[in-house]
Amino acid sequence: MHLSEKIQPFKYCPACGSGNISFDNVKKFSCKDCSFTYFHNVAAAVAAILQYDQKVVLIRRAKEPGKGKLDLPGGFADPDESAENALRRELNEELGIDAGTLKYIGSYPNRYKYKGVFYRTCDLFFYCKIDVLPTDFDGTEIEELILINPLDVPADEIAFESTKVGLGLLKPSEPDVENGVR
Repeated sequence: MHLSEKIQPFKYCPACGSGNISFDNVKKFSCKDCSFTYFHNVAAAVAAILQYDQKVVLIRRAKEPGKGKLDLPGGFADPDESAENALRRELNEELGIDAGTLKYIGSYPNRYKYKGVFYRTCDLFFYCKIDVLPTDFDGTEIEELILINPLDVPADEIAFESTKVGLGLLKPSEPDVENGVR
């Protein structure tokens, strides 16, 4: 996010309508007229590095933000949902697959601009080996599936900085990773 881009989604206090609302540049909004406080907390998001054969499955995004760019399959965790259950739900909804064993490999912060509002997320990355390549996917979310060697993914085509980091979290020495998937 550029410093000139504001994260502030409110111009007026949601409680009293005053324009005297301030943002602490991190997460707290406060109204100086009625003492309303709103915390714009981090949202949990999940992504899967799906290994098929010696390659990984990437998606080309069909929606903003990052429309047309590469990403990992996944999405946001719903209230009262674990990260693992959120990822299983997202993989089923988007790719029509039931994930096998999910291995947590790390997390990274992200900024996600949706309809003019910046959301800060904590993106949680999981590794999963799949035996069948998804063929039926949600076209409203995914433009196309791409099967690629992770070392060949063009960094400038990736939608989010966190996805670049996520792809780099796997190491060749990990027991679940075969022949060059990192």
